[in-house]
Amino acid sequence: MQIPVIRGLIDRRILVNFRVDPEALTTILPAPFRPKLVKGNGMAGVCLIRLKGIRPRFLPALLGLSSENAAHRIAVEWDQDGETKEGVFIPRRDTSSRLNTLLGGRFVS
Repeated sequence: MQIPVIRGLIDRRILVNFRVDPEALTTILPAPFRPKLVKGNGMAGVCLIRLKGIRPRFLPALLGLSSENAAHRIAVEWDQDGETKEGVFIPRRDTSSRLNTLLGGRFVS
C-alpha cells in the first residue's frame, strides 16, 4: 500500500528561537545528542504552524481539516561514522487536531 498524497495549505509559520544554557539542554537530550553551541549558547525554539484544508489529493479543500501545531525544537550535534552531524531534536509536539494526535505521523503501509 502506498502512502497517499496529502494536500493543504500552510497558513502560518512562526519560528521563535532563543538561547539556552547548554547544561540545561544536556539534561533533556538523549544519547548520542549534545547541544549545538552558537557563541557558547545552546539554541532551542518553538515552531508554530497553522495548517488548513489538509486532505487526500482527491478531495476538495472544503472537506479538508485544519489544525494549530507546535513543535519544540533543540539544535543538536552528534558523531556518526567519524563525522559530526547537525540536526534538530524535537522533544515535544502539540496539536489542536485529534486526528493528528491519533495518527501521530504513523500512517505507513
